[in-house]
Amino acid sequence: MSDRSTFDAFELRLAGELERYVAAAADPKPPAEIAAVAMRPRGLAARARNASSRRRLLLIGLAATFLVPAALIGAGSIRPAPLPPDRALPARTEDARPSALPSAAPPSAALPQGAEAIFVRRANAPEPGVSIFAVRPDGAEVLIRHVADSLVSDGTLSEWGTVGGSGWLALPVEKQGGPWPMVLVDLSDPAAQPWVLPEANTGAIGPRWGPTGLIAVDTGNVGGTILIADPETRQTRTVTMPGGLVGGGPSIVWTADGGIVSSNGDGEYKTVPADGGASRPGVGDVFEPRGVWGDGLATLRTCTGDEACPGPADGRIERVETDGSARTIWRQSGNDRALAAGFGRGDDYWLTVDHSGGRQVTIVHVSPGRDEAVATLNRGATWQYVGAPEPSPDGSLTVVWIDIGAKPAAVVVPFDGTPQTYHTGQFAGFVDRSVLPTSATAAPGATLPPIGKPFPLPSLEQLIAAELAINPGERVLGKASHDGIEGDTTIRTTEIKTAMPGGQVYLDCRGPASATLTTGAGSTTSPCLNVGSYGIDAGSNAPITVTARGDMSWRVVVYAPAPPSAGDTPAPVSGP
Repeated sequence: MSDRSTFDAFELRLAGELERYVAAAADPKPPAEIAAVAMRPRGLAARARNASSRRRLLLIGLAATFLVPAALIGAGSIRPAPLPPDRALPARTEDARPSALPSAAPPSAALPQGAEAIFVRRANAPEPGVSIFAVRPDGAEVLIRHVADSLVSDGTLSEWGTVGGSGWLALPVEKQGGPWPMVLVDLSDPAAQPWVLPEANTGAIGPRWGPTGLIAVDTGNVGGTILIADPETRQTRTVTMPGGLVGGGPSIVWTADGGIVSSNGDGEYKTVPADGGASRPGVGDVFEPRGVWGDGLATLRTCTGDEACPGPADGRIERVETDGSARTIWRQSGNDRALAAGFGRGDDYWLTVDHSGGRQVTIVHVSPGRDEAVATLNRGATWQYVGAPEPSPDGSLTVVWIDIGAKPAAVVVPFDGTPQTYHTGQFAGFVDRSVLPTSATAAPGATLPPIGKPFPLPSLEQLIAAELAINPGERVLGKASHDGIEGDTTIRTTEIKTAMPGGQVYLDCRGPASATLTTGAGSTTSPCLNVGSYGIDAGSNAPITVTARGDMSWRVVVYAPAPPSAGDTPAPVSGP
């Protein structure tokens, strides 16, 4: 099995920013296929084809693996006792059960003081920079500190941070033309001077915290060498990766005993010690608190119409091992479909599941022999992508990442019945409360919206306006839309009329099934689980059609990539 491009919720957000051309969790495809079908963006303003040079450079730099998808969870010293060596995975024979719906919190392994979620937001006061907040289980936001952009000589601090359990926060620096250095901020001491690492380059591969409080970051050569930094001693070392990193990104993956996974791209993996010692073959347990990778470097996939799963596209979730073998860990029951899934601890998993016609999201905890719906939250009309739950290490709450139009936000969901709260900004991970300083600057989090309309989807006009705001030179060659009718399961094919041949065709849809867009260049199927577009070239003069059930809401727009030349102005296009 070849390396897989495996993204978490934050990485998917950046994929949406990248002109829809970042491969999703599937094996790498031939260039011709990638060129024919553009993959998995989301958001009203997700395209960056003609974005400014600064934005384009930043997004392309982040495309390889994106920023900061991992965070060390829990308190402890920078040098805990050595972890046990890699061990073989136990045999896994159980199959999945239909999703049950009891309401029960997962088992708790309490931290000394309890977990708090860290959020980072861009802010202009008291001066431009980022503000860092701790969100308590009751939803109260406590300002930890503000870090000004003036800390760095050139560029601005990014809100896409990742926090380590000892209280250090890694922030990339967005810089015109690159490189993109990394800044480490000590959250336990608001007066401590942040540590700027100019030799790091976060523009190609996101930094990741390891199990012993060290952080690994690329040096700018896309995985050939990794910088290991100890924020407590402010010492660094450089480690050579003999076969590069893993995944289609690629990504930095720590093992549970403090090594970093290397791959030659042909399915052979090695573990490289962080001290630069000799590598050893294979991968055992991984350290991945944000749920992207499982032990043995396993990944998760949802078998919808756009995935290369053998068998029916029935919405089941499969755990896929590096040898290509797969087993089902969850099966869809009824109409509620899985939006996103992540690994928990050992053989348990966390899912977000579409519920009540898209009006709500259910959080499901899957463990051996048991599936539990532990919480349900109302889905806002502006929510686009919804990520997998990220449970706290003490089992007291979980955080669900959402995209609100190329901007980050999240919902904090306590398991003790405390009201759920909504927070803007980037969720950076958990720390123990004892790590953080006390502060009187607190504000309540926003409550969730009331239950709304089924499967909310932006209007055709909103989608076009957002696209043209970013790419004002584009022309609309054709458009069509349909709003779902509850209970109408009739499958219909609709042709989209265009003013002239050519262009790029985009499908946005939401509803209880998939929708297929067909052009002269081929076809692409969207699972219609989250707000976002699937794209394909118009190709030849063959008809452009969309096939979907009547209870699906969908939008199709055909764009020309350049202004019309003289005498080539298309006639106005009308659409439903």
